Amino acid sequence: MPKPIKFSYKKKAPFRDAYFLLIFCEGKNREPQYFRFFDGLSSRVKVIPIESDAGSSPKWLIEKAREVEAELEIDSKKDRIWFVIDTDRWRNQLLEIRQNCDMHYHWNVAQSNPCFEVWLYFHAKSTMPTLEDISQCNHWKPHLPKIIKGGFNSDFHPISIEVAINNAKNAYKCTGYYPDAGCTEVWKLAEELLSFIKKDLDKLKGNFPGIELLN
Repeated sequence: MPKPIKFSYKKKAPFRDAYFLLIFCEGKNREPQYFRFFDGLSSRVKVIPIESDAGSSPKWLIEKAREVEAELEIDSKKDRIWFVIDTDRWRNQLLEIRQNCDMHYHWNVAQSNPCFEVWLYFHAKSTMPTLEDISQCNHWKPHLPKIIKGGFNSDFHPISIEVAINNAKNAYKCTGYYPDAGCTEVWKLAEELLSFIKKDLDKLKGNFPGIELLN
């Protein structure tokens, strides 16, 4: 069976008591596109990726989270807010987000060092890459197309989220709050998301037995 260019499935309307999973992304394109793959996959959870404005900072993400939280009447005992952030651009401001999350039980951080491409990399590989400088994002971005033919495609590659969780979790090391270079905390967010969607994700995989997973 040829590999489909894009998955096609009927999105499910969430139940009235569905969980909200709000994901505030530092990036404008790649991160929101990745998480949109999962919205509507399960009626148990409403996945809402929120992209940043151009040139936004962690401070902007905090303000936006408060605004959206009030607008959607988020239930702090049930719903979850995640900040998906990179280390390379806002290293000196990341503590502000961490401190705000410490004050809100339902706020969480998924930080990648240096960038989100680390998380995408672990969909295909379980060991660290050999790069000139593993702490620089401009070395990660051109490396992805070398290990994933055609580059990472958010239309179907996120289906390998379980592989990425295992790979990123096993490779994870941190110093204090922050993941070490070449590591990412996105597996923590992915584990929470998977707890809602696993059954539906397995069904989706079954509908496309010819899909070439990245593992």
